[in-house]
Amino acid sequence: MNALELKSINFSYEKEDFLKDFSLAIESGEFFGIIGPNGSGKTTILKIMAGLLKPRSGNVLILEKDINLISRNDMAKIIGFVPQENFFTFEFTVLDVVLWGRNPYLKRFENPKKTDFDKAIQALTLADIFPLKDKSINRISAGERQRVVLARALAQEPKILLLDEATSHLDITHQVEFLKILKRLNNAGMTIVFLSHDLNLASLVCSRILLLDNGQLVICDKPASVLKPELIEKVYKVKPYLQNHPETGSPQLILPV
Repeated sequence: MNALELKSINFSYEKEDFLKDFSLAIESGEFFGIIGPNGSGKTTILKIMAGLLKPRSGNVLILEKDINLISRNDMAKIIGFVPQENFFTFEFTVLDVVLWGRNPYLKRFENPKKTDFDKAIQALTLADIFPLKDKSINRISAGERQRVVLARALAQEPKILLLDEATSHLDITHQVEFLKILKRLNNAGMTIVFLSHDLNLASLVCSRILLLDNGQLVICDKPASVLKPELIEKVYKVKPYLQNHPETGSPQLILPV
């Protein structure tokens, strides 16, 4: 069963065609990566999957159902979206922010119930930030804030998790911890779509990687088939050196000096 499918998608920015007849299928339970240079269409595709952008034509299927037939409330129970940038105007606590993820399960003006608090605490624990629950969201680091937003998405109990540059504000210690969390979620059956500028991180965790260039699919395959120096040079205009990770055997790229 496909978790996500884009069929013949055409998308334009200000009447300028960007995605043309673009198709892609992601199976349930995949850990799927999207890479490509700035402006290649990574975030556009992710937002189309999340229903945040509407294509000019084509079909978006979520769990094999047309996205137009799914209510926004039901979408929030299926898809969790973790954006790259997160800004909070008011001094909400971390727990308050994570509780927002329970909104799809509440009636209008209904206060969170014990079940909702339990789910929020569970999400905080999964994201390894339970000790921060009473801190202000604006008084923690950018990396910690990113894990709060992950916890908020997990509180929605989604079947599919979409992440847009989710590790970009994390130091290497928290990158490793963050990826371990994602791997545990994926091993438990969650479909994960991981958009990243870090090609080596994508190679370590993803079962398949989509390489984009200017809105066009270059290749979609296993990391070993995608992270080839000649392909990377073609898209990024830099030819890296290639070696295999000593533990996993995954391809790892080294930039030239």
